[in-house]
Amino acid sequence: MSKEELKRKEKSLKSIIIFCIPIIIGLFYFVLRDYFDGKEIDFAMLTIAICTIGGPVTVYPELKKVQEELKNKK
Repeated sequence: MSKEELKRKEKSLKSIIIFCIPIIIGLFYFVLRDYFDGKEIDFAMLTIAICTIGGPVTVYPELKKVQEELKNKK
């Protein structure tokens, strides 16, 4: 890949991670709020929150590869 393509890919991977973080925080906020308010845990919401963590966790290694490749091209 060219340097420009790598930079575009790096930017898109960072965008995915940045997009997912507020969603994860929001989902866990509502799950924990209900838990601390003494309400029953919504296991569907908890499952979705846990699965949402998989997005950044899956993308992060690819981002590191792209950053390493960019570093080597300098």
